[in-house]
Amino acid sequence: MPDDPGRKLTARPYRLTALITLTTLLLTGTLLTLFQYQQLSRVMLSTGDELFERLSLNVETQLDNIYRPPSQALNLLSLGSLPDTRSLAQRLPHLKSLAQVLTDNPQLNSLYLGWNDGDYLMLRSLDVAENQNRFDAPQEARWMVWHVHNENGERNVTYLFLNRQLGIIEARLMVDDGFDPRQRPWYEEATAVDQQIVTLPYVFFSTHEFGTTLAKRAQNGAVLGADLTLGRLSQALEEQKITPDSQLLIYTADGTVIAYHDVQRLLHTAQGSSLHLKRFNQLGSTLLATLALDGYRQERRITRELEGRRWIIQQRRIGLRGMPDTYLAVLVPEDQLLAEAYRIRSESVWISLTICLVLLPLLWFSGRIRRNLD
Repeated sequence: MPDDPGRKLTARPYRLTALITLTTLLLTGTLLTLFQYQQLSRVMLSTGDELFERLSLNVETQLDNIYRPPSQALNLLSLGSLPDTRSLAQRLPHLKSLAQVLTDNPQLNSLYLGWNDGDYLMLRSLDVAENQNRFDAPQEARWMVWHVHNENGERNVTYLFLNRQLGIIEARLMVDDGFDPRQRPWYEEATAVDQQIVTLPYVFFSTHEFGTTLAKRAQNGAVLGADLTLGRLSQALEEQKITPDSQLLIYTADGTVIAYHDVQRLLHTAQGSSLHLKRFNQLGSTLLATLALDGYRQERRITRELEGRRWIIQQRRIGLRGMPDTYLAVLVPEDQLLAEAYRIRSESVWISLTICLVLLPLLWFSGRIRRNLD
């Protein structure tokens, strides 16, 4: 039986209606998705100031937690009787107090005291295998004492290796390497002021690591010091990363980096016969090198697009105890900061498409039923 022309004419409006309905749903879903994405992105970016402020405060709190306990310990030790001792025999009973400070503050590399006659006493932990190998320590040794004594124009240098209970395992008379505490940065800076100081990074004499020293002058002029490696400061930054590719660094007013989330990139560069820390335009990052063109004394929040990626950057001065003009830089890729907004946008698009695909056969089936009824 031939098709009824009237039915064909009647079917066309249903198909047109279905097409218009699907198109409207798809456009509505797309517009709602874009609106939701824009609003979520705006909210996330508008809270960026609060996020970066909280991060900066967290970093400052971390640094305070690293520096404050040993700083207080140095103040107490400077008021004790250790600075007034004159021989190794008189100083050995004080090792228990020094060991307790190092145990309570594992971030410290060593603890020591330098006298104005050139005498020197250091205690360091040997729990790290690297220190065991560096000083060829007996296997059972857990502490090491380095003592320099000046008497009648002669210098005696002694290494003592101690067990966990501070009992002497081995004593070694060492060749004089010319070390004089009075010529070290921590001694010179601490004797010039009345308050406790934190040095800028320099190379430690015995381990050749880069680090900073907390130092406090006692009443008789002797100086107590505690070493902190840059690796520990960098670890504190690594713990504060917002996203996987975030970059955090602490640097001085001339751009010298004293902490970076990737400590391996802080390896020194040789300049002549001396060793120097890198500035942040030397860390192998094009982004950091670009920022350096504007100078290092910056306090700002900006966005920069580089190598196909948009970055949100904040630089601000922080109050690192005893160290002037210290800055924190936080660099976060925008795509990672807005990852949640991207995820919601993608999910919304797929939900809209799924709804359209589900409605398509329903509308088509509904049109056929109505056509048959007509």
